[in-house]
Amino acid sequence: MTTSIESVSPPEDSAAQLLECELLEIAEQELGLSGPQALCVAQAMLRGLRKRYGGMRMGARGAAIYVPAPSKKERNEAIRREFNGVNRQQLQTKYGLQRAQLYRILGERPGSVRNGISSPETSPSVEG
Repeated sequence: MTTSIESVSPPEDSAAQLLECELLEIAEQELGLSGPQALCVAQAMLRGLRKRYGGMRMGARGAAIYVPAPSKKERNEAIRREFNGVNRQQLQTKYGLQRAQLYRILGERPGSVRNGISSPETSPSVEG
């Protein structure tokens, strides 16, 4: 009995989606939860596993479970939400970042791609 609630995992992250589905089934079958409650528990467990064991393969050969690393996009969005102008050191400690890394994240626009190409808003205008 799998609930058909949308996942918050990025679509390209199939390992995280698979693990989230498994955790959702476990929450439903073993804890008797349903709908939003089961999804909330599954997502909390997935976040915890990704923080603690992200990028690792756990278990014996043939029965190993890959735990995807935490999403940097989600981490960066959380940092931008939590930053209040005076909590730089707390955020650095919480997320294990250097000052330059933190300021780079704070300077990025959500959804922007850092590939050396300026966005129209930041490009100097050229008038002919």
